[in-house]
Amino acid sequence: MSAVLLMLVTALFQATTAIPQLAQTAAPSQSQNQNTFGSLPPDKRAIVLKLANLEKNFGKGMNSPGVELSMKEINRTRAEDRTLVHYDLYAKGLPHKAVYTIYQVQINGSILKNLDGVTLDEGGRAICAGTPGTCSGNGPNDPIDLMVYGGKGEPKRFALMSDDEAHLKGFVEVVPFPNDATDKGCTIESVIGTPNAELIYVRGNGFEPNSELIIDSQSYDEKHHDIAKAAADGSYFSAIMPSVLGKRSGTTAVEVKAKNCNPKLTFSWGEGTYHLE
Repeated sequence: MSAVLLMLVTALFQATTAIPQLAQTAAPSQSQNQNTFGSLPPDKRAIVLKLANLEKNFGKGMNSPGVELSMKEINRTRAEDRTLVHYDLYAKGLPHKAVYTIYQVQINGSILKNLDGVTLDEGGRAICAGTPGTCSGNGPNDPIDLMVYGGKGEPKRFALMSDDEAHLKGFVEVVPFPNDATDKGCTIESVIGTPNAELIYVRGNGFEPNSELIIDSQSYDEKHHDIAKAAADGSYFSAIMPSVLGKRSGTTAVEVKAKNCNPKLTFSWGEGTYHLE
């Protein structure tokens, strides 16, 4: 493994373990998952916690100091069986003359190299300069087109890391086909944690900081009721394993009741529910 890739793996690992209490806040609650998470063997529970904490922390909290990545959608094109979404990648707080590598972090936490020899233009956009030691595009200083496709609620995660000894890095996630709902300024969104949504992340924002939240969910006739708390920035995060014993697939309804809002959404899970948008 190259030194740069090792640094990236280390950053991802630290994101899943750096804050001990995340093992509780990101874990599927026993009341919601008494027949699933609680029955998993220890090694499988550890994987679920690692993936949930990675999703919870992915982005700004993992960046080098002063670094921020963003992705700007350019357009959407239709292939035979899928929609291709094109993005430009932008970076703040990184030197423009350095050379970088773009990595993609898969839904299971594995890392794939996307493109090396990347530089930044004066506006912070990732480009292929076409000069010695850098990548080549359709011409000099060609903007890099990050093209993705996916299913409903599927996250696409990218990392940018410098190839020099500083190993400056930034992380960013987008969900090209979101499954979300908004009520009176509060938004909740379901993000898949596995291809068939055996693991689902529910995240939200716009809630009153540190306020009490009532979480109700239902899959088939199985209902669950939990009390949670919004974070200091008004956000909310939880991990759910929505499966019902004896069922191969289904639909789950989730609502988050706050003092001034009550967003609700549904998502599908199980065999045959994943499809490309």
